[in-house]
Amino acid sequence: MVEKQHDVDYTDPEESKTTNTDLPEVQKVTGEEQEECIFKMRCKLYRMRDDQWKERGTGNCKLMRHKENKKIRFVMRQEKTLKPVGNFILQESPLCDLIPMKNNDKAYTWSCNDCSEEAKIEMLACRLQTVENANKFKEAFEAAKKFNQLVKDDKIDELVYVPAIEDIEEQPDPADDPDKNKTAGEEGDAAGADDE
Repeated sequence: MVEKQHDVDYTDPEESKTTNTDLPEVQKVTGEEQEECIFKMRCKLYRMRDDQWKERGTGNCKLMRHKENKKIRFVMRQEKTLKPVGNFILQESPLCDLIPMKNNDKAYTWSCNDCSEEAKIEMLACRLQTVENANKFKEAFEAAKKFNQLVKDDKIDELVYVPAIEDIEEQPDPADDPDKNKTAGEEGDAAGADDE
């Protein structure tokens, strides 16, 4: 079937004149402007809901040290939406005590006063790519918890400062997905979590 040509042009003549408007640069406020990143690692975060682990998101978990009050907090945002999924200050026991996940040496659980949605005590878990990364996470997390305790006790002369690292947003490497690594469980639920 041959299409007929029409005499009428239905395109908008004003649309063809593209105008290039320069929008002013808007400064992005994240709440991290007065902080410096001292640790950053990609992981998957879970939260305990209805007696099972529910996925909160995948992204970079960061330990951020405030430049003035020196307190360190855990911050994690979902990769694509940048929605906060974890946001809490590392506190003394019984909060923020890392417990290795049963049957998984790449995951840890802890309770904390999470403020990512509303301030409340939450049970969280994170699963990391490798055992080596899990050990680095544990070491940094526990050092930050000890640092915050010294700040709280006003023992400034005993503080050991970890150098700040550059905190740039980067595109994640698909090979760095905690669900896709070769040593994960058959269903990819190495944290014993139901991905619902």
